[in-house]
Amino acid sequence: MSSFPTRRKAVAVALGLGLTAGLSSWLKPKLKFDEKRRHLPLEDLFPRSVGTWKTDRIGEAFVLSADQQGKLYQIYDQVLERTYVDGKGHRMMLSVAYGGEQSAGLQMHRPEICYVGSGYSVDGVRGGRIDLAGRRIPVTRLVARLGSRIEPITYWTVLGDEVVPDAREFHLRQVLFGLKGEILDGMLVRISSVDADVDGAWRVQAEFARELAQAMDERARMRVLGLQPPASINTAAG
Repeated sequence: MSSFPTRRKAVAVALGLGLTAGLSSWLKPKLKFDEKRRHLPLEDLFPRSVGTWKTDRIGEAFVLSADQQGKLYQIYDQVLERTYVDGKGHRMMLSVAYGGEQSAGLQMHRPEICYVGSGYSVDGVRGGRIDLAGRRIPVTRLVARLGSRIEPITYWTVLGDEVVPDAREFHLRQVLFGLKGEILDGMLVRISSVDADVDGAWRVQAEFARELAQAMDERARMRVLGLQPPASINTAAG
């Protein structure tokens, strides 16, 4: 019996395996950022002194966000939790989460989702903008409530090197880069305070954010505020 069919099958299998290996290598997601910045501690990006605000070293050990730390660390590479106090005794909570691989299947843990999951009610979700160190940053504002606790919140998200205005845009960019085989890193910066005067709290949070940006060096600003705003952001003020 001729061995030609057997040899032909062997060649076909070899070609198939080679093609599969080639496609796997070509389709393997690639990180679209410097791997070194994944390991740069968030503590080095965010200064402990922010204008008139100083880190509350005693209180920060007892202040936890609505996120459950165990779940958070399964999603993110790094988490930073701090409380700042000014000369008048006002307290400002800063929570920062960084994920090195924000693929389409790994979503940022947004306050309007995680607070509800922790028993809070959330309302007043709206977009806005804050001018920070020469950059006009799109932010999201909302109010979380739990019993008598009222916590106005301001936050923004960075995907790769751009601040992204909302969840829809964030997910869209994840998918678009994913189709190109590229993975971006992501950061969520949340500023909040316990205050029944919601509008007043948002104003103080904006001022704190401005002082925070001013206290950073340029390298940190590029990471935390993005290199440039996305072109798709509209011009409506929040």
